[in-house]
Amino acid sequence: MRSKYLITGVALAAVGGALALYLNMQGAACLTQLATIDRSAFPPQAILDMERNCAIVTNSYVYSLFAVAAGVIVLAVGRWKR
Repeated sequence: MRSKYLITGVALAAVGGALALYLNMQGAACLTQLATIDRSAFPPQAILDMERNCAIVTNSYVYSLFAVAAGVIVLAVGRWKR
């Protein structure tokens, strides 16, 4: 029973952590690109699409942090049930 908690908790924390690192870098790159482009060179719909894509990436980053927290909680529950 304890190994189930250990495996699940570590998997959640590891996958969530890896995703958080990746999405953090992608979100920073997306926002940097959005801040440095010449808005007059693109049609308004292209700018809106880019903003929407950046919002999706940054929101996904936040949700990946929830996976890390869930992994830590599963590890704590496994330790408490010991």
